[in-house]
Amino acid sequence: MTLPLRLLFVAVLQVVLTSIITYYLVTDEYRGLSSQSVDTLENFLIEQKHQELKNYTLLAVSAMTDAYENSDIDDKQAKARVTEIIHDMTYSGRDGYFFVYDGEGNGVVHPKEPYRVGKNWWELEGENGDKTIQILVANAKAGGGFHRYPWRKPSSNIMSEKMGYSVYLEKWNWMIGTGVYLDDVNSQLNKLQQEIDQHINKTKQIILLVAMSSIFVIFLLSLILNLSQKKKTDQKISELGLKIINMQEEERRHISRELHDGIVQVLISIKYSLEATGLWLAKAKVAKPQPLEHAQSNLRDAINEIRRISHHLHPRILDELGLSAAMDALAVEYAEQTRITVNVTKPAVRKLVQDGISTTLYRVVQESLINVQKHAHATEVNIDMSIKDKWLTLSISDNGRGFDTELNNKADDYGIGLRNLAERVEYHLGEFSVQSSASGTIVKARIPKISYANNPSATKGYSA
Repeated sequence: MTLPLRLLFVAVLQVVLTSIITYYLVTDEYRGLSSQSVDTLENFLIEQKHQELKNYTLLAVSAMTDAYENSDIDDKQAKARVTEIIHDMTYSGRDGYFFVYDGEGNGVVHPKEPYRVGKNWWELEGENGDKTIQILVANAKAGGGFHRYPWRKPSSNIMSEKMGYSVYLEKWNWMIGTGVYLDDVNSQLNKLQQEIDQHINKTKQIILLVAMSSIFVIFLLSLILNLSQKKKTDQKISELGLKIINMQEEERRHISRELHDGIVQVLISIKYSLEATGLWLAKAKVAKPQPLEHAQSNLRDAINEIRRISHHLHPRILDELGLSAAMDALAVEYAEQTRITVNVTKPAVRKLVQDGISTTLYRVVQESLINVQKHAHATEVNIDMSIKDKWLTLSISDNGRGFDTELNNKADDYGIGLRNLAERVEYHLGEFSVQSSASGTIVKARIPKISYANNPSATKGYSA
């Protein structure tokens, strides 16, 4: 894994961990505060119910006080009058009523469930297993108390949670109770809990959105940085490659100059000496020795060969007269050596491109002509250079037998030469292509105007 990928992985991991921790802390804190709010609201509502029950019970007790206070233990008439009073006392529609059981659990008054009157309900258990009547009686004997238990609600005829409050009439051994159903309390608490859950879910979505946005931004910045770094790297590689090519050309130019100005001049001096020796022998009427003839002949061959090598390494005409003249000279020399007709077409402009580009285009022509000689079996070559649509285009076409372009990447001299030409052209932001068929091959190099015109060195002492 590369360093940028490691940094990207660490950044994304940090965002994910931060998001998880933030989500856990925020939701935990929010749930804690919400739970306190729910408990506070529940306590408030229950306390209201407590006070409400006490008030209802106080009204009931007040209504029966005269009959109860002025009666005996077995005063059936007083009990009947109280029974009637309790039976008729209702509140809150059909669900608010009073009920009476004696100390043993026998039903005395129950306006909504009259079948309980006269029967013993001491062992009555609620759905939660509590002994409902026993608890209500015990709370009443203790001075009054509250008890929550499930009971069928008269208005809906379904089981609901009910809060009962009971007081004790000691003289008659009666427990008087009443109760309110907690549907409204539970409804408010459930509504509040749903709102809390919605807020938590919304918070989770916001955290997830922020985390995903952060990860996206990290990826985007990483992509931009990578592309920027890749662009800089490619530019450095291109500059390095161009520098290497320039160094090679400079070295070839140096060797060519040394051969032309050094060794060739020495050999020419020797040639003049041999010719002077020949003239002296002629004046002395002495026949020129055969070894001297051979020496002069071999010396001429050596001079021509060294000049050819020097010219091949770097033609001085390219520096002195420019690309146009160099191509003409190359075409003439090539035609003389190979007997292949070479036609050159070029624009009538001067000081067009910089030295580096002219050298590249000259190498394209030179390498293409060599390939034609070696592989194409052509009889005619056309070299065309033109400027159109902000592109400088150089094409070398022949009428040879062509070759398989799918195999031009093979590691022989032919493939390597074409790849080197392509790299040279691409260093100048140009395009290089080769099209070949049975009717011939076209090698094309295109240089954009931004390379050959906008570069300050493009007009530096060059003629095309």
